[in-house]
Amino acid sequence: MNPEKKEDLSATSFSGEVDQAQTTVEYKQALSRVMRLLARREYSEQEIRRKLGDEYPATILAVVIERCRALDWLNEARMMAVFIRSRASRGYGPMRVMQELRFKGLSAEPIKLALEACEIDWFAMAKQQAVRKVNEPAILDRVARGKLLAFLQRRGFTSEQARYALTPSDEE
Repeated sequence: MNPEKKEDLSATSFSGEVDQAQTTVEYKQALSRVMRLLARREYSEQEIRRKLGDEYPATILAVVIERCRALDWLNEARMMAVFIRSRASRGYGPMRVMQELRFKGLSAEPIKLALEACEIDWFAMAKQQAVRKVNEPAILDRVARGKLLAFLQRRGFTSEQARYALTPSDEE
């Protein structure tokens, strides 16, 4: 056998090892990056794919995401619960929350289940937002009521919840 060919074969096997090591390095880098992201807040799988899709190959991202799921670092049910509480505390209604979660790549059915499970009184939230906007929403004229209804619907409350917010309080 020709000694030059032996060198060529060893160089080829060495480049194969480098590719293998590079893949391992990419995997470790991707996992590290995902861990840093998840340390700050909860993410959906789609958000992680969107953020890191340009930096890492899809196969490596799939393995990293599967690993994070297995370790329960990536949990979409937990992410939805945290996100719903966060948006509700900021005064947003269920329709707005659902829309934002859909944008994050989650399907409608799990979102509806999470909204029902969160046990937030959306009617009371709508009334609270109406009172915050105007001191006494029940005594507004027709034009002001329309503006307040539009405001509540922009915040993500249903028309039923918005109309309830304009009714007189039980405390009076």
